[in-house]
Amino acid sequence: MSSSTTHPIPQSPPPSAALHKLREADALLAEGVQRIMGVASDIPGASHPLQEALRLSEEQAMVTMDAAESAQRQVQLIEQTAATGGFIDTPLQTIKDNLQTILTSQQGQDLAGQRLKKTITLLQAVETRVQDALTQLGALQPVATQDASDTFSGERLDQVHVDDLLAELGL
Repeated sequence: MSSSTTHPIPQSPPPSAALHKLREADALLAEGVQRIMGVASDIPGASHPLQEALRLSEEQAMVTMDAAESAQRQVQLIEQTAATGGFIDTPLQTIKDNLQTILTSQQGQDLAGQRLKKTITLLQAVETRVQDALTQLGALQPVATQDASDTFSGERLDQVHVDDLLAELGL
């Protein structure tokens, strides 16, 4: 006596849902990077936002250290001049200039940090969508191979949808 119990085979969501997630990830990455790079006045000539933000941050750190060292030298000069009763106007002006340089440099570092935060947020959103798509496609199961050119064929996401997704990320 054969008792045949059938177990329902779990059905995965249609591949179109996973492809939609991949299209979202593609659109977020393409549009998001453009928006992050789009503020040419913030980082002129930025073609790679992460690299440019890191470069700007390093550059501003060096400017800050140079200005602080210069200010320290001027304080020493003031101390020496004060001991001899000389004038300290020039070293004081130099210190004021150095402090302004430090402030400006820190604003540049803040800008670089904001750019890095936005880029990281964007990459995390893309990563989530790709992971969701892989889960929907059953990444641990063999997936029928497709021609790479067919992967993103079909209707692209409309610009309003992409704008909404990027707005959710604060971009």
